[in-house]
This record gives sequence, C-alpha cells and structure tokens, in this order.
Amino acid sequence: MRGVRPEALAEFLQEDPLVVDVRPAGQAEPIGFAQALSVPLADIQGGNHHLPKDRPILLVCERGVMSELAGLYLEAAGYERVYHLEGGLRGLKRAST
Repeated sequence: MRGVRPEALAEFLQEDPLVVDVRPAGQAEPIGFAQALSVPLADIQGGNHHLPKDRPILLVCERGVMSELAGLYLEAAGYERVYHLEGGLRGLKRAST
C-alpha cells in the first residue's frame, strides 16, 4: 500500500480513484470528495464490502491510522492498487491552510 501526501492529492485524483471513507458511520461527516463511499473499517475487516479490484482505491479517515489499517486488510484480500491519505483529513486540512 502506498500513501498519498496531501500536497500530491490533486494530481492523484486525476487517476480517478474510488475514494472510500473508512470512519465509523456515526463519525463520518461529509468529506468533500465527489462520489466518496462510506465503508467503515469494521466492514472492511469483516469482508463486508464490494470494492472493485480494477481501479485504484484511496482510503481516507480522520488521522490516517484507520485508512492505513484498512489498506492492509484489502491488500491481504488481494487488492493491489490501494492507497491511503497520509495524515488523513486533518493532514489535508493543515496542508490547505
């Protein structure tokens, strides 16, 4: 799994990744990405998801910890094009100010 630094996000989004918010449903506030899916980490851990393997997946969470863990689970399940937003949404917010 590779990380995407906040300052490289705009360029990475040109690859049309599927953006997946892995925060628990009660914590997931809108994140500002068009067509982002909400798939909580617990669902990824349990295999309760239908994420495609044929396009890049960008995992996001608040601080980058849950998204990195979700990526490890997806890689173990055979996903090859998995990325996570380094520093999470907080890091993205800090980088944009």
